[in-house]
Amino acid sequence: MYRVTLEPGRHTVEVPAGTLLSDAILKAGVPLNLPCGGQGRCGRCQVAVREGSVRRRSELRLSRQQLSEGYVLACQSLVESDLVVFIPPQEIVAHAVASEKAAAEVAMPEGVRDWQEHPWVEALAVSLTPPSLDDNTNDLDRLQRDLGLAHGIESVQIGLPLLRTLGRALREADWQVDVVVERANPDGAAANPRLVDVRPRGSGRLLGAAIDVGTTSNVVYLVDLVSGRVLDTASTFNGQISCGEDVISRIIYSRREGGLAHLQQLVIGTVNGLLEELLERNGATPREVVRLCVAGNTTMMHLFLGIDPQFIRLEPYIPTANHLPPVKAAELGLLANPEAHVDCLPGVAAYVGADITAGVLSSEMYRTEKLTLFIDVGTNGEIVLGNADWLISCACSAGPAFEGAGVRSGMRAIPGAIDEVWINPRTFEPTFRTIGGEAP
Repeated sequence: MYRVTLEPGRHTVEVPAGTLLSDAILKAGVPLNLPCGGQGRCGRCQVAVREGSVRRRSELRLSRQQLSEGYVLACQSLVESDLVVFIPPQEIVAHAVASEKAAAEVAMPEGVRDWQEHPWVEALAVSLTPPSLDDNTNDLDRLQRDLGLAHGIESVQIGLPLLRTLGRALREADWQVDVVVERANPDGAAANPRLVDVRPRGSGRLLGAAIDVGTTSNVVYLVDLVSGRVLDTASTFNGQISCGEDVISRIIYSRREGGLAHLQQLVIGTVNGLLEELLERNGATPREVVRLCVAGNTTMMHLFLGIDPQFIRLEPYIPTANHLPPVKAAELGLLANPEAHVDCLPGVAAYVGADITAGVLSSEMYRTEKLTLFIDVGTNGEIVLGNADWLISCACSAGPAFEGAGVRSGMRAIPGAIDEVWINPRTFEPTFRTIGGEAP
């Protein structure tokens, strides 16, 4: 085993001989910039080896001066001794993009604006009759009986994790509880809803999270499911950027041993970081998040769920599924109520995903008679044209147009990036401003 020390910060990690230097850096918890996913094509993972030796597999995009100064491509260099490695600041992926307090009405399509009359998830107050020698009905049947008497619900579904805690929860609440139920049907039908939580009366809110899993950025909106208001929002770079900037690079990365699991861990970790921030700012707990909805392009949705995306890249470009089944938050390790359902919006095709479905629904272009054009310009670019009678869509790679692909001198719009320049008309002296006021 060899010790790799990273500067600045003096992060250290031990790895076997022959480990890629980029893998060692990522193992140390430093989010290295790997736009091409470690294929050695972009030359953006340049680091300087101050002490020790590595075996270089490629010197692409390195000048003679850089080579003489010990610079290597981290993704093309194998560890062969103890190392001290300097990582230039521009090669480290910046995390925070934006985080702001928001208060706005949820823009819902016309067809679901009666959600308050027939909510998917609601908290029902129930006063249970405590058991006795004369009434020794088991806890679950007792709950179902009194829930039926109070709210007309004859039976409920319950998962094993919640069942394990039911007896203690009822007694700690002194039999006065709020039963959080998820309706089986969107029309409010009472038949066989699912239990999400059993909590002491009045002890928590009903919150939801709307999650945008973008290739470059992730955004989470915290929603009050009773009022329908967006309480807060936060966003940051998708942690997967360290494994490639575009979906093709990430699909290739997923083919590595452990690559798919690593990509899923990165995006789940990113989303959990945003959820933690939102919950802390709003004085809420993960238990109060009882429903989540996720949208993203087809590749991102596969990676979010840990589904192999390799066939999206290969002709004839077929995803594993467009309509993804709901899963529980606990199955994905999300910072929410373990029994909360995570709904994944459906995609259309390999390169027209759930994010476009969300846009079409929100814009309601599918209802209008007017010919409408919907444009989504992100790392992937999609266009939908149509109206209530028909819709047609296509996609392209838009990210390179504004993210600096092929640009030798430049950076992302992160703190330190020059975002405004003024020229004095008399002296022609330039003045500039940087994002965050940091040194360029």
